[in-house]
Amino acid sequence: MRRTARPLALIAAVLALAAAGCSGEGEQPPAAAATSTECDDLGVQMSLTPTGQVADRVFMAIGLVNCGTEPLLLDSIPQVGVFGGNVAAPRDANVEESITVDPGQAAVAPLSWIEATRSREVMDVDRFLINALPVYAGYELELARPVQLNTDHVLDLGSWQVAGEPAVPPAEPVAPATDLPEEPACPEGGFHVTVTQGSAAMGVRSSGIELLNCGTEDIAINGYPVIEIPGVEIEVRQGSDTLQDPGPTAITLAPGDTVSAGMLWRNRVESADEDDVVNATEIRVGYAEGSPLETVGPEASIDLGTTREIEVTAWR
Repeated sequence: MRRTARPLALIAAVLALAAAGCSGEGEQPPAAAATSTECDDLGVQMSLTPTGQVADRVFMAIGLVNCGTEPLLLDSIPQVGVFGGNVAAPRDANVEESITVDPGQAAVAPLSWIEATRSREVMDVDRFLINALPVYAGYELELARPVQLNTDHVLDLGSWQVAGEPAVPPAEPVAPATDLPEEPACPEGGFHVTVTQGSAAMGVRSSGIELLNCGTEDIAINGYPVIEIPGVEIEVRQGSDTLQDPGPTAITLAPGDTVSAGMLWRNRVESADEDDVVNATEIRVGYAEGSPLETVGPEASIDLGTTREIEVTAWR
């Protein structure tokens, strides 16, 4: 995938504006330096920047650069989670797939919270897990210095704001090809599944699951993916302590439409016997209990170690 040449410079400029927007009487300097990911195969570079503190409120800016060659169609509000506790970042005002970030453009979303209070249980948070939905890629951003949150803290999360000019001009019209390649055959079940590679840091893995209705009939969906690993007995938990789960939603998936879900597991090895270690290169995925299952080769292996446990979020 061809990358744009200016993602780091652009996101630095946008986040500088975000930091300036937090200025005011009583402001404290940022608590830690910015952290960012590399540009990935999805054309996304994600960052998290402390922008200051006013009174007892801490401010950060979530930054995203489209460093790929195709527009990104995003939900209006990112998804933010932490590891441990019961910290929430509500997305009640989210509008699905309503923000377009063209190649070369950046987007910034504000994240803030009131300082932790000692009257409730406090925990140190050294990283945030961020998704730019509808893609579940699990961008894990470590902080240079941990912050303290109450275990039941509620974070305030704002909408993406797009900045910058597209780096790629509109393509010139081209004549339609006369010899188009044949589309891959639709499986007998009427749907096709893709499992994308996500985060793989600190022993916690996450991947995205996308299901396409490639058949000719509507598919009724209301719940969670069904996951099996051939020849291995595993436990699949509906819901997640880390990935935000929208809960079951009734969806009529028309031909050509897609739904997505998130999948998370922990790579722990607690046995010296290599036969106990699971490192699957194939999984079977269905859209509901009793539905057909499609055998899929994930972009990265499902390395459960010896835990044999997977968490999934509901289809959306």
